[in-house]
Amino acid sequence: MQNYILLLNKKHSILLEKGKKTSTKFGVADLRDVEYGDIVEVGKQQFIAVKPTFIDMLKKCRRGAQIIMPKDAVQIIAITGLSQGWKCLDAGTGSGFMSIFLANMVGKGGKVITYEKRKEFYSIAKRNFEMCGLKNIRAKNEDVKNFRERNLDLIIFDMKDSTKFIGKATRRLKPGGWLVVYSPHIEQQIEAIERMRENNMNVYATLENITRKWKSMYGYTHPVISDVIHTGFMTFGRKTL
Repeated sequence: MQNYILLLNKKHSILLEKGKKTSTKFGVADLRDVEYGDIVEVGKQQFIAVKPTFIDMLKKCRRGAQIIMPKDAVQIIAITGLSQGWKCLDAGTGSGFMSIFLANMVGKGGKVITYEKRKEFYSIAKRNFEMCGLKNIRAKNEDVKNFRERNLDLIIFDMKDSTKFIGKATRRLKPGGWLVVYSPHIEQQIEAIERMRENNMNVYATLENITRKWKSMYGYTHPVISDVIHTGFMTFGRKTL
C-alpha cells in the first residue's frame, strides 16, 4: 500500500502508483513529487492525495474466483473477534480477498496461511498479496486436505466438500478457536452443523448477511434493483473440549 496514492475528490477516486506519470480518464496524473496531503490537478479535476486503505487496494486487485464479499468478511471478523497476533488458515484462497482482510487485521505479529490447489487462482492471489505489500501471508499452491498447521486461532473453509475436513480442523484449532464454513448453499451448512456437533464444537450460528443499496431518482427512493442480495451462508463453530 505504501507504493500507491489515492487521488480523492467529492465525486471521484483514482488509485495510482507513486512516483509515476499515469494516464487517466481525466488526463495525465504526475505523481513523481507528490506526497500524502498534496493537492493534485489532473486535467480539469482537482484531487487531494491520500494514503489508501486496504479496502481501496481491494478495488485494484484482480479477481479470478468468486470472492467472499466485504460484507461477509467483516461479519466473520465481528463474530470471531479476530485480533492482532492471531494465526489463521484460509482455504481456498480464490482471488485472495479474505486473506487480505485477515492479514490486515492480525498485523505483523499474526500470520495467515492460505491454500489454493488451482494454479491460476493461486497466481492471481499471489500478485494481489504482492501489490498490497503484505508480508504476513504464506500462500500455498496445495490441496488443503494435506494442511499441517496446528494451534490455529481461526480456520475459514470456502470450498467444495469442506465439511470433510471439519474433524481435522477441530483437532488443529486452539481451545476456543473458531471454524467458519462459507458456502452459497444451505445444504452444506446443514452438514457443517452436524459435523461440528459430532466433533464437540460449540455451534454459534448460521448466518446470511444481506445488504442493499438505495437510490433516489425523480423524487422517489427505492432499493437498487440490480444488487445481488444473496452471496453466501456462514456457519460458525468454536472449539471446546
